[in-house]
Order: sequence, then structure tokens, then C-alpha cells
Amino acid sequence: MAVILVGSIKGGVGKSTTALALASEIRSAGQTVYVIDTDPQLSLYRWFEDWKLKDGIVVEDGHKMTQKQLETAVYDASQEYPFVILDVKGAINEQVMYATLQANMLIIPQRASAADLERSIEFLDRLEFIERARQRPLPHRILFTQRTTAITSRAEREIMEQTRQAAPVFSSELFLGDAYRAMFLYRMTLEELDAHNLARTERARQNVQSLLREIVAIITSEVKA
Repeated sequence: MAVILVGSIKGGVGKSTTALALASEIRSAGQTVYVIDTDPQLSLYRWFEDWKLKDGIVVEDGHKMTQKQLETAVYDASQEYPFVILDVKGAINEQVMYATLQANMLIIPQRASAADLERSIEFLDRLEFIERARQRPLPHRILFTQRTTAITSRAEREIMEQTRQAAPVFSSELFLGDAYRAMFLYRMTLEELDAHNLARTERARQNVQSLLREIVAIITSEVKA
């Protein structure tokens, strides 16, 4: 069982996109996943409402949940689903802090920009408090998002290097691509988009699958430890 928290205190970094892309490829791998959308924008929940298949992925509206309701929802989902993903609000608040207590993986999406790096560091500064409350470490990684594959600018390289010096970083990235936008536009998974020839998904799916393998490896190693 994996409880994956996708969080950031900066909007527009690809938090909901990361959560949906992971859910999409978990389903394509033959597993089931339960997603709790606590972001008031409810991007994931609205996607789910319009998604026709309703098979393998369940998304619950959690933006008004109390701490106790969130705890119960995560616990109940983890008893039935091998993967639980929480998409949390952009700002640090009690609900976000409480969600981290149950997570065994924290993903922090970040673009290669100075502003995003500052917000990531601010988020990570709270980890010491979170880990004291958990009474155990919280495995976490920064995930670079929304970069183009063609060119990496000097400024981007510098930001990425500073990020790696400040925190652990996934080897995988979610590069900028139409496939991710198409998931929300057509209310489909990456696999469905490919089947209907609505977007070029091969590279996107490879990136997400690589990320998923990293996540599973990290969680597995923590469990064994």
C-alpha cells in the first residue's frame, strides 16, 4: 500500500497534473488507485465526474474534509486500494500538515525557476516539524515539471543544480507536453488518449512510468529499512 502526497505551496507547478498522470499510469499497469482532491479548484474531481470509464480510478472531493474525515478517508482507501494519492492545497495549513502524517511519499513538483525553488525550500523547511509529528522520516523528492525537452537554458541548469544541492530530486521529469493538457481537455487517461489518437502520449507515458518506478522503489526500500 502506498500513500502518495503531491504538494507544493506554489500554484501552477503541475501538482494536479502529476497526480492525474500517476493515477492514469497506475491504472494502465493493472492496479487501482484512490485519489483524494483537497485542492479547492477540484481539477481532479471535475475530471473524474466527466470521465466516462469510471474504472480503476476513483477521485473523492476532499476540499472540505476535516482532519478526522481526511484521516478516515485515507485509512479506508488504503485498506482497499494499493495506491492512494492526495492532491493537497497550495498553501501550508493544518490539513496539509495532517495529510503528511499518513503519507509514505511526498512529491514536490517544481519548475526550473528561482521563485519555484524558493517555495520548495520553504515547503521543505516544514519537514522537520512534520517528521517530529510523524516520529519517523517522510521520504520526499522534488519533481521537475514543465520543462521543454529540446533546450535547457543556462538559468534552468543553474536552478536545477541549486535544487539538487538543497533537496533530493527525482531522476525522472514530467516535461512540458500536450498529452498532459489533453487529459483534462478530453477527460481521459493517457492510455485512452493514445487509443483515440487525440494526443501523442508515448514520451509522456514513458516519463510517468519512470517516475512511478522510482516512487515504488523508494517506498519499498523504506519499508524494508
